Amino acid sequence: MSRFNRFLLAALIGLTFQFVAVSTAAGKQYIVSAGDSLSLIASIYDVTVGSIVDLNGIGDPNFIFPGQVLEIPGSAGGGQSTTYEVQAGDTLGGIAETFGVSVAELQSANGISNPDLIFVGQVLSVPSAEQASLQSSSLSLADRPYDPDLEAIMDEFAAYEGLDPGVVKAVAWVESGWQQNVVSPAGAVGLMQLMPGTATWLEDDIFGQTLNEDVSAYDNVKMGTRYLRILMNATGWDTEIALASYYQGHGITLSGIIYEETLDYVSAVLAVRDAYWP
Repeated sequence: MSRFNRFLLAALIGLTFQFVAVSTAAGKQYIVSAGDSLSLIASIYDVTVGSIVDLNGIGDPNFIFPGQVLEIPGSAGGGQSTTYEVQAGDTLGGIAETFGVSVAELQSANGISNPDLIFVGQVLSVPSAEQASLQSSSLSLADRPYDPDLEAIMDEFAAYEGLDPGVVKAVAWVESGWQQNVVSPAGAVGLMQLMPGTATWLEDDIFGQTLNEDVSAYDNVKMGTRYLRILMNATGWDTEIALASYYQGHGITLSGIIYEETLDYVSAVLAVRDAYWP
């Protein structure tokens, strides 16, 4: 599945952009809306994409989604990071303890996937206590999405397919922001961002009938939830592997390759599920 944030500029006519900023005791925050990108947000506040990425511990600068809350650099409480050069005998745990942050926060700030793999001379960015506090939950979200009609459709098909409705809603939210009229440059369509080949296979081999996934939210969710259930079956009902397959394709996932951006996608879907539909 294609990243929602990467294809919005190619969305169909009718998609509108809404910029939402809020002020808090900790400073200024920005709530990501449909159509946003980090470069667009950076230009609004005259800051760099890198500074937003660093402050919010974003693993992939191409991946943000509606409802995500971003701290804006330069606002009160933003804090400053420092750097540390790894010495012989250092461990990430020891460095974290020295600076009063967690290992996870150091990993997030430096894009470290394996906490046991650091090397002498490596320069680490160490977040300030304020930054660490902002990043401790790894993802900050705004108020949960609200569309009773769409939720009813997703609840119906999640129940029919035996899926966690929260996962279905989270997938649709991260994929499209619950917008049926979104089309990616690769041709993925609708709420569940179905690729043309996947849609054709589902119609011909699974449902045995033509569906209107490009214009009908009902049909799109029907097909997307069936595909997700098929992936769940194929992965032994391992939610994380099934989500990875949904995003990057089951074949490549089955081969044992999972891309870093896929891990970001899976983490985001589960974080949205846990925050909005626990």
